[in-house]
Amino acid sequence: MKIRRKGKEATKIKGKKVTTIRGKLVRVIFIACLVLLTGAGILITNNVRKEYDNTKKELLLEKAMRVSGEADAYLKRYTTVAEVVASNATIKDYLVTTQNGTSVKTNKNFDAVLKILRDTQKEFGDVISSVYVVEDNPSSYITSSHTVVNEDVDVTQKVYYKTIIDGLIHISEPYVAANTGNMTVAISVPVIVNNQVVGEVCADIEIVDLEKITGDNKFGDSGYFTLLTSDNNIAYSKNEDIILKNITEADLDDKLINAINESYTEIIEYEDNGIESVGIINNIGDTGWKLVASMSSDEFSEATVKLSNTIVGEFIIVGLILLILIFVMITKMTRPIKEVQIVADKLANGDLDVDINVSSNDEVGKLADSISSLTDRLKKYIDYIDESSQVLNQFAAGDLRLNLKYDYTGEFEKLKKALVNVSEMQKQVISEIKESSDSINSSAGQIASGSTVTSQGATEQASAIEELSAEINEMFTAVNNTAGKAMQAGDKSERASNEVSNGNDKMKELLTAMNEISNSSSEIGKIIKVIDDIAFQTNILALNAAVEAARAGSAGKGFAVVADEVRNLAGKSAEAAKQTTDLIENSITAINKGTILADETGNSLMEIVSSTNDASRLISEIAQMSEEQTVAINQIKTGVEQVSSVVQENAASAEASAANSEELAAQVERLNEMISKFKLN
Repeated sequence: MKIRRKGKEATKIKGKKVTTIRGKLVRVIFIACLVLLTGAGILITNNVRKEYDNTKKELLLEKAMRVSGEADAYLKRYTTVAEVVASNATIKDYLVTTQNGTSVKTNKNFDAVLKILRDTQKEFGDVISSVYVVEDNPSSYITSSHTVVNEDVDVTQKVYYKTIIDGLIHISEPYVAANTGNMTVAISVPVIVNNQVVGEVCADIEIVDLEKITGDNKFGDSGYFTLLTSDNNIAYSKNEDIILKNITEADLDDKLINAINESYTEIIEYEDNGIESVGIINNIGDTGWKLVASMSSDEFSEATVKLSNTIVGEFIIVGLILLILIFVMITKMTRPIKEVQIVADKLANGDLDVDINVSSNDEVGKLADSISSLTDRLKKYIDYIDESSQVLNQFAAGDLRLNLKYDYTGEFEKLKKALVNVSEMQKQVISEIKESSDSINSSAGQIASGSTVTSQGATEQASAIEELSAEINEMFTAVNNTAGKAMQAGDKSERASNEVSNGNDKMKELLTAMNEISNSSSEIGKIIKVIDDIAFQTNILALNAAVEAARAGSAGKGFAVVADEVRNLAGKSAEAAKQTTDLIENSITAINKGTILADETGNSLMEIVSSTNDASRLISEIAQMSEEQTVAINQIKTGVEQVSSVVQENAASAEASAANSEELAAQVERLNEMISKFKLN
C-alpha cells in the first residue's frame, strides 16, 4: 500500500507516551516465543540431562559389570582349579580310605595326593600359595606348600569348615598370608563321593591380581572401585586404611551402607569424605562378593552441565535471531498501518487532500479502503456544507429560490429537507404578506379618498353655516323680512340637512373602511407572528445544529459555521418581523384613532341633522309666529354657532383621518419595498 503524503507529518500526542502496534506485537510475540523457547529449552535440557544421566548410569553400571566380570572370572578360574583337584579320583580314594586313628602318611595314596597338590601349586605358583586336602574325620589336612601334615587339627575352627557342613563352595574372608605377606583368600571346594561330603580341597589364592583388576580400572578422573566380600568386609579400596575393615567400621555414608546391605542395584547418591558422589553396587557372580563403583557428582554431571549450557547458549542465540526476525517482519507488516495512521491524522486535522493506493488484501488493506471511502464521503459532506451555506446566504440576501444540485445522503438529507421547508415556508409567508400589503394599500387609498371627500364636505358645511349665521343676523336685524328670509332659511336648512345626511353616509363608509383596515392590520399582525415563530424555530434549529457540530469536534466546524449563519438569518428575520409589527401596530393605532374621530364626527353629523330639522321646523313656525321671531332667532343663532363649532371639528377630524391614511399608505409602501427585496419563484 502506497500513500502520497502532503502537508506536515502527523503530530504526536503531547503528554502521553505513544505505544505503537509494532512495539506491542514485537513484545507479545517475542515474549510468547521466549516462553515457548524457554519451556522447550527446559524440557529438552531436562530430557537431555535425564538421557545423559541414564547413559552415564548405564556406562557406570557397564563398567562395574565389566570389572565385576573380570573379578568373577579371576575367582572362578582358581575355583575351577580347586574343583579339578577335588574331582580327582586319587583325592577321593585318599579321603575314603583314610581310617580314623590311622596316620594319613600310611595311606597308599598319600604320595600321589601330595604330588597332585604340589603339581597344582607349581602350575599356578604365582597366584596359588598353597593347595591342601582337608578331611573331617579324622581331622587332618595335607598342604602342598611345605609338605605339612597336620593330623590333630580342629577342623571345626577353620573358616573353611562350613564347606564340609553345607557341601558348597566358599571363598573365605581375605587375610594377610604369613609366609608371603600378601592379601590372600581361601577357596574351599567340597569332595563328594556317593553324594556325601568326605572332605574338601582348599586353595589359598593371593588376590594381588584381583586388587590390580579392581584398582587399575578407572572411570573418569574421580571414578574408582571398591571390592567387598560376602560379609561386607573391604577387600580392596583406594583408601588403604579401611582395607579388611567392615563397611560399618570404615566411616562410610549411611546411604551407601544401607544400599550395600540391601544389595541395591540402582544409582545412589551419597557423600564420600565430604564430596557429593554417585555410586552403583554390582554382585561378582555368585561368589557373594560385591563391587562398588563410585564417582564424584560433579564429574558425573559435568557433560550434562556442559550440554545444558550449550543448549541454553544456543537458545539465547536463537532467541536473539528470532527477535531480529520478528522485529523486521513486524516492521514490514506494520508499515502500512503507520502510513494509514498518518493519513488518519491528516484527516483529523481537516486535510482531505490525501490519496490511498491499496495493494494489500488483508485487514490493513481493508482499513485503507475504508479510510479512502471515508475521505470521499467527507469531501461530499464539504460540498453539502458549502452548498447549504450558499443557500442560507441567499436566504439572508432575500433570494428565497432554492436550487440544490447535490443528492444529499445520510444525516445531511435532514438538512436538505430543512432548507426546502424553510424556503417554502418563507416564500409562502412573504407571498401572504405581499397580498395583505396590497390589500392594506388599496384600503388605505380608499380611506384617504374618503377622508378627502369628508374634509371637503366639512369645509363646505362650515361655509354654509357661516352663510346661515349671516342670514340669521340679517333676520335678527330685519324682522320685517322674517317670513321671506325664513322660507329662504328653510330651503337652505333643507339643503344643509341633505349635505349633513350625505356627510353622515360618507362618515359611515369611512367607519366601515376603518374597520376593514383594522381587521386587515390584525391579519397582518398574525402573519408577522407566524414570521416571528418561524424565526424563533429557525434559531432553535441553528442552536441544535451548533450543539451537534460541537459534538462532532473538528469535523463539524464547517457545519457550525452554517449553524451560525442560520442563526444570524433567524435573528434578521425576527428583527424584520419586529419592525413590521411595530409599523403595523402604529398603523392600527392611527386607524383606531381615526375610527374614534370618525365616530365622533358621525355623532356630530347626527346632531347637525337633528339641529337642521329643528331649524327648518322653527323657520316654518317663524312664518306663523313672527311675534316669537326674536326668541327663535336667538335660539337659532346659538344653534348655528354650535353647528359651526361641530363642523369645524369635523373638518379637523377629516383632515387628521386623511393624514393618517396617507401615513398608513406610506408605511404600506415601505412594507412593499421590503417585500420586493425577496426573490420568489
